[in-house]
Amino acid sequence: MNTFRRLALLLTLLLAVLPAHAQTTRKKTTRKKAVATKVAKKKPTAKGKKKAPPADDTSPADTGDVASPQPMVFGEPDAPSAPSDTPKAPESRPSLAAPTKTPPPASTEPVKPEGRPSLAHAPSTSAGPVALFSVPRSAGAAEAAVRLETELRNHLQRGGDVPFVDLGLAFPPAEPLPLTKADGLFEEGRGAYDNLDPETAEARFREAAAAYEKSPGDLRPQRLSETYLFLGASRMLNGDTAGAKESFLRSVVADASTRPDKALFGQDVQKAFDDARAEVAAQPAGTLVVDSLPAGAQVRVRGEDVGVTPLKGVSVTPGRHPVVVSLPGHTSYAQFAEVKPAGSAEVKATLEPGPGLSAIREAAVRAGSQAAFDSETLPPETAAIADRLDARYLVLAAVSQDKKGRLAAELQVWDVRTQARLRGVEIDLSGKERDQSPAATAEKVRGFINGSMAPRVAESTGSGESLLKRPWFWAVVGGVAAVTAGAVYVVTQDNGRPFNPVSGGVGF
Repeated sequence: MNTFRRLALLLTLLLAVLPAHAQTTRKKTTRKKAVATKVAKKKPTAKGKKKAPPADDTSPADTGDVASPQPMVFGEPDAPSAPSDTPKAPESRPSLAAPTKTPPPASTEPVKPEGRPSLAHAPSTSAGPVALFSVPRSAGAAEAAVRLETELRNHLQRGGDVPFVDLGLAFPPAEPLPLTKADGLFEEGRGAYDNLDPETAEARFREAAAAYEKSPGDLRPQRLSETYLFLGASRMLNGDTAGAKESFLRSVVADASTRPDKALFGQDVQKAFDDARAEVAAQPAGTLVVDSLPAGAQVRVRGEDVGVTPLKGVSVTPGRHPVVVSLPGHTSYAQFAEVKPAGSAEVKATLEPGPGLSAIREAAVRAGSQAAFDSETLPPETAAIADRLDARYLVLAAVSQDKKGRLAAELQVWDVRTQARLRGVEIDLSGKERDQSPAATAEKVRGFINGSMAPRVAESTGSGESLLKRPWFWAVVGGVAAVTAGAVYVVTQDNGRPFNPVSGGVGF
């Protein structure tokens, strides 16, 4: 017998003997447990009474077989384990009903099987806020990156199923600065007006109005309207009727709810002010157009919210209006816009990131580099951004421009909690490829975040069911075992012909 034949014989003998030995050991254990169960159940009986028939050895209550452990399925840690097929012995005594305890809320964290490496598991629905940044990889791509970020955000927000990080909470707006100088000039004018010094009062109210208008972002429209009301009354006392009318008109435009106090102003002031209100109401309204870069900023006119940019066709009364454009994390933009009757005025605001958001965007530029996109592990900048904004998902789009001026963009999404990633998403900025448009890209991002693009694991089939649970899998295993047993029999019975390990038969 050559060496090859000896090795084949040894392997087949081991495959045959080990399962038989395990089965014999299990049967012995079963018999011992069954005998112990019978002895424990045997009790002395009273004279004249019949003995209870012996328990059947095949009864489920007497069996000592331990059910084989359930195969562990990877990739679905949150799914409940299947119930065992082994029947349980009935209880010998009735048990008292215990109060049902409310189960603790299910954790959103995936369950990690003990003794096995953790596998990334994406949830079926979004379980955390999303942060989105589009960064340029070259100087000429900065404006395109801003537009792409706005477009991706708009597409993702339309469905209402992608919660974004509230930058207003992460970067709260600064409190309005106290206009101490303007307020002081106003109080000086009030004192002069009460002391019947209209010349000094006019000068102080004029200076106060100019000081207020230098800070339209921190301005209170009611105080500006009140300042012009006192300025008009002072000018009337000085005999300047035309100047008084101009001041009253500005007071009405600043705040239409302002009314002269009868205890402070005479009938002449009240009549002139009412005439100014009637004149403003009779004029045709003008139109205010407001845009910003980036878009989506809140717009306030005379202290009232009128919408978000881009805004077109906002109807306002003719005159000078304080316009404030603000976006969380950015420095607010404010100016006075002069609107003519039946005319149109345009405001274009470029919003600069504040110190906190600037640091986040600098980290986003590093996280959007080619080296970070090619990294197989979570980049530290990505983790730092998510930690600062308390975000679970970080969407990063990187825009580059070649020497011919052509723009290209690619996108990645990190699930920071599980470190799963959506990568290799190309974005076409020319509008030619519909399947690579920003709208199609947003749908891919939505699918990843909401779990429809969750990666499957090697142990699972396409339907998500483990191979270990498929009947045909165990049929194949049983067939292999039968072939092996037949080969062992042939090898042990036939010493005359060699065994072929390739075909499983005898001879070559």
